[in-house]
Amino acid sequence: MKSNNVKISIIIVHYNVERELMFCISSILESKLRQSYEIIVVDNDEEPRIEYKLKEKFKEVRYVKSPKNLGFGGGNNLGASHAQGEFLFFLNPDTLVKKNAIGRLVAFLETHEKVGIVAPIFLDSEQRIYPSQGSEELTPLSAVFALSFINKIIPSNPISERYFLLNWDKKGPRKVGNVPGTAFLIRKNLFERIGKFDENFFLYFEEFDLCKRIRKLGYDLFVLPSSRIVHFWGRSTNKSSLNIKEIFSKSKFYYFKKHYGIFSAVVVQFITGLSKLHLFLTLAIVFSAFLRFYKLQELMPFIGDQGWFYLSARDMLLTGTFPLVGIPSSHPWIHQGPLWTYMLAIVLWIGNFNPVMGSYLTAFLGVVTVWFVYKIGLLLFSQRVGIISALLYSASPLATIGSRMAYHTNPIPLFTILFIWSVLKWTKGNAIYFAMAVFFLGVLYNLELATAVLWLILGLIGGFGVWRKKIWARQLFTKRIICFSLVAFILPMIPVFIYDLEHGFPQTLKFAAWGGYRILGFLGFINTGTSYAEKSSEMIQFFVNQYKLLIFYQNGFVAFFIFILSAVWVVKTIYLNIVKNKLQTGSTILLLWTIVPIIIFFVNKTPSDAYMPILFPAIILLTASSFELLMYKKILKVLVVIIISIILLMNSNTLLSNNFFSAPTFKERLLAAKKIVDQTAGKKYAIVGEGPGSEFESFTMNYEYLTWWLGHSPSKDSIGLTVVVKESKNEILVKLLKNNLYD
Repeated sequence: MKSNNVKISIIIVHYNVERELMFCISSILESKLRQSYEIIVVDNDEEPRIEYKLKEKFKEVRYVKSPKNLGFGGGNNLGASHAQGEFLFFLNPDTLVKKNAIGRLVAFLETHEKVGIVAPIFLDSEQRIYPSQGSEELTPLSAVFALSFINKIIPSNPISERYFLLNWDKKGPRKVGNVPGTAFLIRKNLFERIGKFDENFFLYFEEFDLCKRIRKLGYDLFVLPSSRIVHFWGRSTNKSSLNIKEIFSKSKFYYFKKHYGIFSAVVVQFITGLSKLHLFLTLAIVFSAFLRFYKLQELMPFIGDQGWFYLSARDMLLTGTFPLVGIPSSHPWIHQGPLWTYMLAIVLWIGNFNPVMGSYLTAFLGVVTVWFVYKIGLLLFSQRVGIISALLYSASPLATIGSRMAYHTNPIPLFTILFIWSVLKWTKGNAIYFAMAVFFLGVLYNLELATAVLWLILGLIGGFGVWRKKIWARQLFTKRIICFSLVAFILPMIPVFIYDLEHGFPQTLKFAAWGGYRILGFLGFINTGTSYAEKSSEMIQFFVNQYKLLIFYQNGFVAFFIFILSAVWVVKTIYLNIVKNKLQTGSTILLLWTIVPIIIFFVNKTPSDAYMPILFPAIILLTASSFELLMYKKILKVLVVIIISIILLMNSNTLLSNNFFSAPTFKERLLAAKKIVDQTAGKKYAIVGEGPGSEFESFTMNYEYLTWWLGHSPSKDSIGLTVVVKESKNEILVKLLKNNLYD
């Protein structure tokens, strides 16, 4: 019904819900509203698609096309500017108006002068009343409890119950702090007096802001149960291509900043932004930080090979000469790269050469790696896999021990993840990430030569892309990407290239030839003098021990069960990829990341701890994916949570009760170094090793650094005073040798 003297202007902002809008308008017409009214539809769609249908089906409806998507508040303001009515009824299009619903709202406002807004009660599609109808005032305190993970964990907490008005019987009118923006009635002169909707809210929280401003003028807000409207929740937002979560977050921040200040807004934003999964991620990061930094000054490992890097970093800082290579590998003619020396030199300079600074660096990188394990799990699979991976990695004995040790292999897991992340981004269509992947390969090669195996993974993925004529593979063959990739590889490799030019290319060409020699020997084309069958048992035992230490060191049976579960996941993935021809990018990359290095390490037939760090994140992700495979029923979810909890508790207990397997500890080695300084009493001396490991040149280099740091370093001269150091798990023996006799 419509007359020249309009009582009610019904304003509907439409966005992407044409079907629901038509039903909504029909329900208004069928509600038999006795007062004079007009219906104004504001079209927020980018493309005008409903104008013709509206004019054809509902001639009485006034159609207003917005110049762009103005959002909820902006669209309603535009509709209000065209309204002629004494009352404005703002209504969502995904609603159905019941008989006399609007008329009862008008009657209530007309008889209650101090009521600024009145809203109906809302029903779901089954005609049931929604539990929450209106709310109390939205304050920082109520937001922290009602809009965060706290409400999900403890839904019956008194602050949430009071805020959501859950104890209201919904039989009579109820004064509230806020009414839902879905449908409410307000006098037009009051709406204009308060300045309409704040259009800084694109969507969400604009009604909270409006209600707050009305309350400040001394008006009350009510919900009227005798007025009923059916609401099909979220029909418009569910179809939207907009980033609804981001819009919600921005509006929430703006609301609290506007009314409570920037500090409150930041606090509320942080707490309400945390989900239960984010809480677990925070737990994983905090837990990992505790395990990696706990008693680091006393218990950090400090072996002779670490001393090599410390001496190299010290000399670099004192002389200003940058080393071009790192420590010799197991094949003395080839060295590791110098990158770790550079990284170590920075923190030693900051910490005045304190040796613990190196472990602070790797411990920090270890905590950062936990976060990146979560991110790569999220990118490859899901948030759940990311969270499980982060939790497992946080308490992994092998990963934790490595993070507490200032050594060149310990940043490898982090940079391996960054490499895989770059590969994944590249395969999703951005070729510049290929150059980033090449850069991280150069960094990894500098840290440990064994990481060269990752080049094979990059080659296999690239070869597959070229074979299948993928766009992301074809994008590589442009001058821009080729140039970027060359620069990305050269930058971290500059010191190595300079060294090669001066020494006959042992780090690149000879290393590549040596790798080819190993592969040909494995295939039987060259007699290497060693049977691979003889080494198989040793290699298998090595990997079993490393797997247990990485996943669950305390019990071989549990570790074996987890391994079998992971094997099932691998078989399933291969079956889907090959037999079912369902190529899954995430699982395929993880398979290559796991299987290719293991095969190459068996080809190399050398069981070495240095080869394992590139596999740490891969095996953890494989385990987490396997656990997710079980979580298809609620009872199995509970079982997996229990298993993960047991793993975390027992792994952390193993680390703490065994002093992180650091025997001898740094404290013990420092005391031994002080003893050397005291016994030599300012005289020139040399340090020699005795016992297991003393055959290596680097055996006493940690003591060389410590005695230098304490103020009396050994001499390189040929002298008669010699200090003999012998280490065991239980003690460090330091003896002074004069004229070839123990003193």
